[in-house]
Amino acid sequence: MIAKTSIGSSFSGAIHYGAGYTADGKEIMGKSDLLITYNVVSQDPEGIAAEMQQEASYSRCKTPVWHSSISWKPEEKPTREQMIETANRYCEKMGADPEDHQIAVYVHHDKPHQHIHVYINRVPTDGSKALETSHNYARNGRICKEITEELGFSKLEKLEEGKLRHVAVNQEKAQKVINIAIKAALKEESDSPEDMERRLKEKGIECRYKIEEGRLKHSSYSYQNVPIKGQDVGFTAKHLQDRLDKNQEIRKEHLQQVKPEHKQKRRM
Repeated sequence: MIAKTSIGSSFSGAIHYGAGYTADGKEIMGKSDLLITYNVVSQDPEGIAAEMQQEASYSRCKTPVWHSSISWKPEEKPTREQMIETANRYCEKMGADPEDHQIAVYVHHDKPHQHIHVYINRVPTDGSKALETSHNYARNGRICKEITEELGFSKLEKLEEGKLRHVAVNQEKAQKVINIAIKAALKEESDSPEDMERRLKEKGIECRYKIEEGRLKHSSYSYQNVPIKGQDVGFTAKHLQDRLDKNQEIRKEHLQQVKPEHKQKRRM
């Protein structure tokens, strides 16, 4: 794992690049996904950049943009959780505590190797001194080595069904509401994506399901206009489809048990 850092003055160009936009403002579909944000309300690049620039304007710092690209070797395949944990530790070790700095992290899919882009507002939200930039090259090498040894990527636990991931602060409410709603629907023996969608809609949750050959292949949700991925509410598309299939089997078994009893009553 290696990291490279650059310092700049404008968040707009930097954040839009992270979000997968070209220099002339066109979005490259599928190039980038937002992994995590701290201390910003917006989830779109324009909004994130504006919030960071506004915070920086309260300081005398002329170069508030900290941009680090962190890359893994082609044979390394870090999970989403591993990339987020890497970003969190990287920021903390660099002196940018996520509690005190505005941060946005994107993952790019345009190269054979996994890599993320970490954007930090050097100006902390508490008005204290801007994040130090000296000796970045040496610090990047040392910190990447530390994180590699600490995490040992393959040692991180695989996501368990129902387990909540770390998400942006503004997504926490939606995450909990949707997680509880899905669990409740499954307990009530919801047995198809269509039925699940109907049940969640009754609770004000919008579902975006992609179904191929009768199987759920992708899931995402929105609650009170806050979008969130299925994997971030504790149920990947595969997890959810497996549970729906199980409920369908239970329903069939129940019906098979009821039919013989019904026939016996009619004979009597």
